[in-house]
Amino acid sequence: MIARTLPFALLLLAATPAHAEWMSGEQLHETCAAPTPVDRAMCVTYVMGVLDGFRDLDRPPVTPPEASAGEVRSIVARYLADHPEKRALQGREVIRAAIVAEWPKLQPAKPKPKPKPKPRKKRR
Repeated sequence: MIARTLPFALLLLAATPAHAEWMSGEQLHETCAAPTPVDRAMCVTYVMGVLDGFRDLDRPPVTPPEASAGEVRSIVARYLADHPEKRALQGREVIRAAIVAEWPKLQPAKPKPKPKPKPRKKRR
C-alpha cells in the first residue's frame, strides 16, 4: 500500500510551489510588541534567524557576545516603537538598523574606496 501511494505523494509534493514569506517592519512591530508569549517567541525566532542569515554578508551587523536573544529582541522592539517611520521597511532592514543604532562601535568599518587610477599621459 505504502509503495503504491509514495510516488503519488512525492509527485504532489514536487508540484507544490514554494513561497517564502518575509516579515515587514509593521508585522515585526506587531509581533514583537504583542504581550503573548507565542508572539514574543516568534519575534525572537525571526530576529535570530535574520541575524543568522546575515553571517554570510561581507559586513554583518555585530552584537556583543554576551547579548542574549531576548535582549536583542527587546532592542528591535524598542527601536520599532521609537522609530515608527522605519516600519515601512522590510523586517531584516529594521533588525540591521536597530543593531547598528544600539551598538555602533561594534560594527565593522566601511571599506575605503579604492583610489582612482591616474590618467596616463599619451606618448608621442
